[in-house]
Amino acid sequence: MAYIIRMPKLGLEMERGVLLEWHVEKQESVEEGELVAEVESEKSVGEVEAREDGVLRRTYLEEGEAVPPGTPIGIVAPTDAEIDDLEAEAKADLEGEKAADAEKPTEAEPETGGGDAAGGGAETSTTSDDMRVSPRARKRAEELGVDLTTVEGTGYQGAITEEDVEATAEEAAGAVAAAGGRTLAEERPFDGMRQTIASRLSESYREAVHVTVHREADAEDLFAAVDAADDALEADVSVQDVLLLAVSATLEDHPAFNATFEDDTHRIWEEHNLGIAVDVEQGLIAPVLRDVESKSLSELSEERRTLVDDALGGEYTMDDLRGGTFTVTNLGVLGVESFDPVINPPQVAILGVDAVEERPVRGGGSEAGGEALEWRRHLPLDLSFDHRVVDGADAARFLGTLVDNLEEPWDLLPADIDRSGRERGESEEEMPGRTVTATNPDGMHGRIDAGSFEWQYDEPEDSGGTETGPTPVDVFLGGLASCLSLSTRYQAKKRDAEIGEISVTTDADPEHGSVESIEATIHLETDADDETVERIVELGERGCHVSQLLREDLELDLSWDRQ
Repeated sequence: MAYIIRMPKLGLEMERGVLLEWHVEKQESVEEGELVAEVESEKSVGEVEAREDGVLRRTYLEEGEAVPPGTPIGIVAPTDAEIDDLEAEAKADLEGEKAADAEKPTEAEPETGGGDAAGGGAETSTTSDDMRVSPRARKRAEELGVDLTTVEGTGYQGAITEEDVEATAEEAAGAVAAAGGRTLAEERPFDGMRQTIASRLSESYREAVHVTVHREADAEDLFAAVDAADDALEADVSVQDVLLLAVSATLEDHPAFNATFEDDTHRIWEEHNLGIAVDVEQGLIAPVLRDVESKSLSELSEERRTLVDDALGGEYTMDDLRGGTFTVTNLGVLGVESFDPVINPPQVAILGVDAVEERPVRGGGSEAGGEALEWRRHLPLDLSFDHRVVDGADAARFLGTLVDNLEEPWDLLPADIDRSGRERGESEEEMPGRTVTATNPDGMHGRIDAGSFEWQYDEPEDSGGTETGPTPVDVFLGGLASCLSLSTRYQAKKRDAEIGEISVTTDADPEHGSVESIEATIHLETDADDETVERIVELGERGCHVSQLLREDLELDLSWDRQ
């Protein structure tokens, strides 16, 4: 049976869809359910599948063109089927769409009445009557502000192609840039999701009265609770999961923040539908984790991980992005120490999570009767809110409750989870907390103390050492290798990849003196496919904190004192 392929509607708010790629060549056979084309709306990417077996007999859209939902983009029919009626129907729809577009007023109509250089009314007749211009070329000319009458066509019978338009734009840009001593590297017109993100953020800043307040929580019990929950439950519990439970508990006490503001109406919602900001290739999106207040920690952890993985893999839908009542965005994983999150309209507030900081605080008494210093982790938080809806005092009370929930998170966990780690320092071993001391009593060897752990460092005999331990460079390479192995294991576990032993070999050149290059090889026991392993290793290296120490902008703050 023959039928017209139409631009699908990927959501109620979709206005136009872009044809990203034809996956089937014209006159090529397709089977029912086979991917025919890939399209993108302002918020998501979708697939067009064949409804029935047939042949792609006609295509009405080139890759990169945008049309409203329902617009014909092709015809699928058996090879011997008559398609005149379908072609007539598609042509009528396309002409109707063009007429509708022509009636729409532009944002900046030229006042000269004779058209303008960017493609005003006069140019339309000129290009349509005297020039052959592909639809993609016309669209690209509008994006780049290129006058089509200045473009020399290199296509069939002198037709102007998209490449011709871009070449003309590059020549013009080069001339302008050269005059100012600059060379243009690239132009990136906004379209699709990036355009929608820019529009929504602009709307947020135009409409909402943004105010951001900052506070931090002692995170030691938070981390202890996460470790206890991760040991007790089958789910892979993270700090993010317990944080979301704490946010939900806080919204229960401060419902004015679990809300939206539209049409001068402050709507407070019963369900805690938390948007989780995820950085995807097209930009930042916030898929929604629904009914957080009703979920167990195990359920929340599993659903949150699935939601984020689907977003990163491009498998989310428009429904995943709708209905949020509050948003959490975490830039702490990227090392950000403080920022002002932008509210996701029509919501009234958003929580920013910063990088964990570790610093000394005064703890219990010392033998001398004073207060001893104790290194503790702290979690900084940023709450942006719409001052039209809630006040600064409300925001301060919200953060106060949230900090209380994070510093005393145990009541958020299932009752049967072991709370023995509630008080810090009950373990026989003392972790170093990223404070390490190297002691060199004499010669070219010494001792490293890290918490309750100790090991030796030394130099080769030809450098004056005794060869009783690794060199300082070897110690660093060991730290890099161990960090890469743990980070790789963590990424494999997140993706449920079956991986046995992981070993990492690090090599530094040259063998003596200043290090000029470092190589690392990760050896894995796994049957996972190459693409999966490549992704795990890539993310493992990106998440390795020791690897991050190799960056050039990390300064050493060196001081000295007398013993």
